[in-house]
Amino acid sequence: MLEIYNNDSITIIEDLKDFITVIFVIVDDIYQEVTPTYIKNRRNSNHSIMSDSEIITVSLAGELMSIDSENAYGFF
Repeated sequence: MLEIYNNDSITIIEDLKDFITVIFVIVDDIYQEVTPTYIKNRRNSNHSIMSDSEIITVSLAGELMSIDSENAYGFF
């Protein structure tokens, strides 16, 4: 169980799906703010299977769960 402390409240994350969803929302919000337009609108990005935010999320979640290899994620 993970607890996230906000200014006035505590959010408890009880399962892996919610944990990954929270990571994705945070990553995607930051990604949209800091990534330059030329990277977001690069060629052939519409043909990709996963978005940049999803790839970053999977990498972060794997690191946070102490998974040492990208091969262990099962879809790379």
